[in-house]
Amino acid sequence: MKADRKQISTARGVALVRAIEMTRPEADRASSDPYAHRFVNPLTVQFMRVVSALGINRLTGIEEMMNFAMARERHIEAIMSRELRDGTRQIVVLGAGFDTRSYRLPGAAAVPVFEVDHPVTQAAKREALRGVVDPLPANVHFVGVDFDHDDLGERLRAAGYDEGKRTLFVWQGVIVYLTREGADRTLAFIARHAPPGSAVVFDAIDSAALASSGATGLRFFTSAMGEKVTFGIGLDEIVPWLQARGFRDVDIFGHAAMQRAYLGRRPIAAGVYIATARVA
Repeated sequence: MKADRKQISTARGVALVRAIEMTRPEADRASSDPYAHRFVNPLTVQFMRVVSALGINRLTGIEEMMNFAMARERHIEAIMSRELRDGTRQIVVLGAGFDTRSYRLPGAAAVPVFEVDHPVTQAAKREALRGVVDPLPANVHFVGVDFDHDDLGERLRAAGYDEGKRTLFVWQGVIVYLTREGADRTLAFIARHAPPGSAVVFDAIDSAALASSGATGLRFFTSAMGEKVTFGIGLDEIVPWLQARGFRDVDIFGHAAMQRAYLGRRPIAAGVYIATARVA
């Protein structure tokens, strides 16, 4: 049961950040999710707004991580839209949590979407969306996986995943909680079970930034959601690391680029980045 509660806590923590963002004027939002409020307590949203107004989030470094989370939402959404336009025929969302892009992204309804996560998280998600996104779109497939015990490939294939179709793997908010071996296993699965031209997008943190005192906000932010950051990979290492694992066309979108594109003067955590790569 502790693991189940941890799954829910993490998913709700990210949804809370999206719900707080929705309280900003529309023109000031880095990202928008009209369903985010369904997953959180409205009193918690108001409490966090007061905390932010008092400057506590900025002092602790949480504000920088919250802004990164919103820039990440926006950028990965843009990549999903681009890949759909360019011929992606299915999407796999690894660690989907309470992500709602499958239900609101233009073009997503035209392809199969496989949301992979713990069955407890998925049950909570279905309940939260009841009466709002009801029935759930027929193209969205919930793939319940206990990563400690289940075989990801078997579960995906049973849900209808086609290894011959060009696929986008969305791997958001996951890799920093893994070991290097765990990350390798996921990348190996993608490289071996998706055709050339398929893509993966994920967020990560530079190992040098993770080891610095500036990572206090990151650690505080993630520990509040019941997780512990365990893995970073250097910006000088990420491209050869992915190439050695069967990927090409690696693109790195760093924290400074995210700030310019989506945040304006809002601060963002240093060392965070989003990587996109294609199966060779």
